[in-house]
Amino acid sequence: MRRVDRRALLTAAAAGMAALTGCQSAGETPTDGATSPAGTDSSEGSETATPPTDTPSEWSPEDAELEDRARAFLGLLQEGAFETAHGRFTPGAAEQISVERLERTWGGITDEFGGYLGVSGLEHGERNGNRVVAGTARFERGQLRAILSFAEAGVAGFRLVPGGGQWSPAGYVDQSAFTERALSLSTPVDCSLGATLTLPVGDSAVPGVVLVHGSGPNDRDETAGPTKLFKDLAWGLASRGVACLRYDKRTAACDIDLADATIDEVVTDDALTAVERLGEVDRVPDDSVVVVGHSIGGTLAPRVATRAGDLAGVVMLAALARPVTDALLQQNRYLAERDGTVTDAEQDQLDRVERLVEQIRTGDIPDDEVAYLGGDEYWRTLREYDPVATAQGLSLPRLVLQGERDYQVTPEGDFARWQAALGGQASVTLRRYDRLNHLFMPGEGQPGPAEYLQPNNAPERVVEDIAAFVTEQTQA
Repeated sequence: MRRVDRRALLTAAAAGMAALTGCQSAGETPTDGATSPAGTDSSEGSETATPPTDTPSEWSPEDAELEDRARAFLGLLQEGAFETAHGRFTPGAAEQISVERLERTWGGITDEFGGYLGVSGLEHGERNGNRVVAGTARFERGQLRAILSFAEAGVAGFRLVPGGGQWSPAGYVDQSAFTERALSLSTPVDCSLGATLTLPVGDSAVPGVVLVHGSGPNDRDETAGPTKLFKDLAWGLASRGVACLRYDKRTAACDIDLADATIDEVVTDDALTAVERLGEVDRVPDDSVVVVGHSIGGTLAPRVATRAGDLAGVVMLAALARPVTDALLQQNRYLAERDGTVTDAEQDQLDRVERLVEQIRTGDIPDDEVAYLGGDEYWRTLREYDPVATAQGLSLPRLVLQGERDYQVTPEGDFARWQAALGGQASVTLRRYDRLNHLFMPGEGQPGPAEYLQPNNAPERVVEDIAAFVTEQTQA
C-alpha cells in the first residue's frame, strides 16, 4: 500500500490555497489525490521535506552538487520550463504531480508573491535515506521556504512553505515566571510524540491546559511560517499561572497511513493521552485540566471532552460548525474572487475543489487513497461527528472564540451557528475579536494567506481571556 509520504510531494504556499486551519503551512491547496501539511501544519514540522519511498542505497553526493541541483530546478520553474522540471522528478514524484499541476501551482505562487528572484541560505539534512536541501526562496513580494528532497533518481519531494521571518516572544510574556521541560507521549503506532510542559514557577497547585492542533501535521508550537500560536499561548498562560502541555501531532511525528486513519487516530486519541499525562503532573490536580483546541482541534474538543470524563472546561478557537466540505468551497471561492476577477487558473482550482468536495461527500475514495487531509475512514468519521450537537450535550463550561477577519472558519458561517446553538446556555461564553485572523493574529484590511508570512503574536487579550476562563473554572 502506498503511504502518505508518496502522496505529499508538493505544497503550494499561499496562492489559491485554502487549508482548514491556515496553520498547515499558511494554507495549502486541496488537490486531486495528493495532500500536504500543516500546517499544519503544520507544520512546522512543516519545514521538513516529504520523502518518497524511493530510498537510495549508497548514494552520497556532495552538498555543493545538491545545491546546484536545487537552484537549477527552481530556475527551470522560473523560466517556465515545466516539462524539463518535471523530468527531474523521480518516477514516484512524477507519478504524483503532472506537468500541468506543476505549472498551475507555480503560477499561483508567482501571482501572489511576484517573480522568483533566487534562493539563499541553503541548509542540508537527511530523512529516510534521502538528502534534503532547504533555503529561503525570494520573490518580488515576499519569501517562502523552499524544501527539496533528493534521491539518486532525481527530485523526490518539493515544497514551498511560509518562511522568511522569525518568531519572538510577545511583550506580555514573563520568561522568569515559568520553566519548560521536554516530555514524550506514547501512541498505539509504535511512535512517541515529542511534547513540552510549560510550568509556572513555585510549589503550589496550578490549573493546566492541553493544546490541540488544527489540521495538518503540526508541531507542538503550531508553527505557521514565523508565527507560533501555541507557543504564544503556552508562554502567555504560564506567565499567568497556568501550566500548558503541547505536543507534536501524530501526523507530524509518526509515519502513519492516512488512507486508513480516523479522526480519533489523527486528533482525539492523542489529545486524551495528553490530558491524562498533564493530570499526572504533581502540581496539576486531575480536575483542573482544560482542553484548548484550534480549528479542527477546536471542532473536536467537545469529542475529547465527552471521552475525557473529568475536564474542567473546553476552549474552542475558530471551531468549525459547518461540514468541512462547505468550508472548503467557501474558502476557495473567497480566495479566487477577492480581487474581483476569477482567472482561468483560479476557475480550474475551483473546479478541482468541487470535484474533491463531491468525492468527500459521497465517500467515493478508494481504500488506498488520500483525498486532501485523509482517506475514506477520516472523512467517514468526520461526517458522522456532529460538533454542534456534541457541544450542546456537554454540561461543563465552554469558551468559544472567533476572529472577525477569519476567512476560513468564518463569523457568519460558523460562529453564528455556535451562537444559535450554545448562546442560551449559562455555562457557555462566546467572544469575537476584531482584527484577528484564523491564526488569532492581528491584521488590517482584506484578509488573505500572504499575511500568514508576517512575524506576529497572538494578542494579550486572547491570552488574558483564556487564562481568566481557566482560572475561574478550576478554583475550588
